[in-house]
Amino acid sequence: MAKDYAGIAKTVLRLVGGEENVAHLEHCSTRLRFTVANAGKVDKDGLKATKGVMGSLQMATSVRS
Repeated sequence: MAKDYAGIAKTVLRLVGGEENVAHLEHCSTRLRFTVANAGKVDKDGLKATKGVMGSLQMATSVRS
């Protein structure tokens, strides 16, 4: 069964606090790396529970999922 990558992306964006909270975004081969304006808006538990997200790591304003 194919993964719903667009749906996963929308969910991840919402869980990192929305588009307005993303100061910078880059990717590597296995992760998305977000720098957020307000780390308090990030739903860490929600990211970890999202199907299709293999894990999540947050360091200050840096979020890797």
